[in-house]
Amino acid sequence: MSRTTATSLTAVADTTLADCAEQLRECLRIAVSARTSIDSKMSSDFSGGLDSTSLAFLAALDNDKVPVVTYAQDGAPVDDDLRHAQLCGRLDPRLKPHVVMGEGEHLPYQSWSSSADLPHPSYLAMGPTRLRVAAAASLGAQVHLVGEGGDLVLGAPLAYFVDLARRRDFVTLWQRCSAWGRLRQRSPLALFRKSVALATTSRRQGLTGFARRLERAYPESFVPSWEEHNIASWGAPLCDWLAPKAREALAGQLIAAADDDDRMDACDRATLVQLDFAGATQRAVRETGAERGVEVHAPFLDSEVVRVCLSLPAWLRCDPASPKPLLRKALAGVVPQAVFSRRTKGDYTATSYQGLRRNLNALRKTLDEPISAEIGLIDPVRVRRALERAARGLATAWAPLNQVLAVELWLRELTRSDVDV
Repeated sequence: MSRTTATSLTAVADTTLADCAEQLRECLRIAVSARTSIDSKMSSDFSGGLDSTSLAFLAALDNDKVPVVTYAQDGAPVDDDLRHAQLCGRLDPRLKPHVVMGEGEHLPYQSWSSSADLPHPSYLAMGPTRLRVAAAASLGAQVHLVGEGGDLVLGAPLAYFVDLARRRDFVTLWQRCSAWGRLRQRSPLALFRKSVALATTSRRQGLTGFARRLERAYPESFVPSWEEHNIASWGAPLCDWLAPKAREALAGQLIAAADDDDRMDACDRATLVQLDFAGATQRAVRETGAERGVEVHAPFLDSEVVRVCLSLPAWLRCDPASPKPLLRKALAGVVPQAVFSRRTKGDYTATSYQGLRRNLNALRKTLDEPISAEIGLIDPVRVRRALERAARGLATAWAPLNQVLAVELWLRELTRSDVDV
């Protein structure tokens, strides 16, 4: 079996879903078993989603008793995760379910911290993780499994639409555009046209266009089209909160990056960015576990698991009608079919609004005289207006807002460390 040309970073030519599923079943079994030893007790997240739930059932193959921890947020309008977790927890007597109920203090933005390494938004919402890890520690677990990375390696960024267009596989492209259009209530024709247009756009053209848009101010209410934001591998501006000099500097960096090798698939580029983000998130989770003496592991981010999953072309990993077909096929007969019967996924956006409003005064104070504005990074007036819009429940660009807050907290931690020295 030979690898494809240099246009693909990961996919292996002629790989079938069945081939990859067989490999994934084996390497996931090994990944979970490697965390088990005579001297350590294992527990697992049990969110109700496919990833952590599957890991828990795999852990039960090597353990007579596996405590599984489900998090639920008091007052949150999301209960389908808890209901599905409770259903799945009754399918194997070796699983010992424990539900931990988060209170107001566990919402996002309540008690944040910062990494000494680099700023990362996951530190703004570690309340649920702390509560789950504390529960695992109280149950005597030394090793705790989480499903971090599963969504990424078992799926794919929609930049693969561009790769299909570049390969002129218009039949598959139209099928996927139609399916995703129905799922997201978007025009299949608009998705198709955008994919074809981006397929004829070089990386240099895309990044240069992004840079030119950054250099000029645009309305605060600007929102990129869903198609552009989700399909273009180089992304799109999500907000206009950078200070003018910061916009210019970032634009220069983008133009410099446009000289990079353009032979990589669009989906591969997007996947590498997301893998880096997932790895940083898992580092934050591991640090939280270490505070309680618990080793937190994410088997889906193991190198071999990542390699096997990404060896399957992206359009075969993604099926809008049947989420995570690779995992379903790999663990058929190992994990009960009821686990894979779920067709919904909990939306926790409401908890972000709740948490922000609960700690609004502290957030306002953080952005009152931000260090990030003093060094010319952000326009604090625009960021404060975005914060107030979110407090009123209006549509919010959460990712850039969280990144601004993460950078500000990181800068303050650095400043505090310098003073202490």
